[in-house]
Amino acid sequence: MKKYFVAGDKLLAFNAKCCTTSLCREIIRTYYPEIESTIQSAHYPEGVTVETARHHMWIPQRINADRPVVVLLRDPVERFRSAMHETGLLDADAVLAELASESGNYGRGPVGRLLAANIHFLPQTRFSGEVTYYTNPDDAAAALGLAVPLPMLNESGEKPTLTSSQEQAVREWYAEDQALWDSLVSG
Repeated sequence: MKKYFVAGDKLLAFNAKCCTTSLCREIIRTYYPEIESTIQSAHYPEGVTVETARHHMWIPQRINADRPVVVLLRDPVERFRSAMHETGLLDADAVLAELASESGNYGRGPVGRLLAANIHFLPQTRFSGEVTYYTNPDDAAAALGLAVPLPMLNESGEKPTLTSSQEQAVREWYAEDQALWDSLVSG
């Protein structure tokens, strides 16, 4: 699945577990004053504030890139660990096995979605169009015309620890993501 958030004359790729809550919050604050007014006056569940709620659904979206795309890329192993935390899964081997087999025998949600279709586990290199990748949240925010430094919202708690062989398996599963990450951080 490809989804893009409209941010002025650019799009932010919805690359889950890559600072999208923070980026979406700033996109609203910068480009959508009418939405900002609405979310400021909304009632939130206990423990959730306007700054910690996820406002992704409020931003105009595209499924096809019709302008330049900004993608915030994350180290594949760290993103995988965050995705496991987000989905409440603990067994990395079982997650990797389901991703490979699409068997649906581990991590099925209440609607029966496979992990291979879960946005948190999709490859980061899936986006198309005129794409520019960033590894630093502030650089991505600046490219979108947002204020920096970018406030970090909804930072995850304790993430599962992976063995070195599990980390290697994640890097192999996300080989294209890993190659792109390596090329960006070493260059």
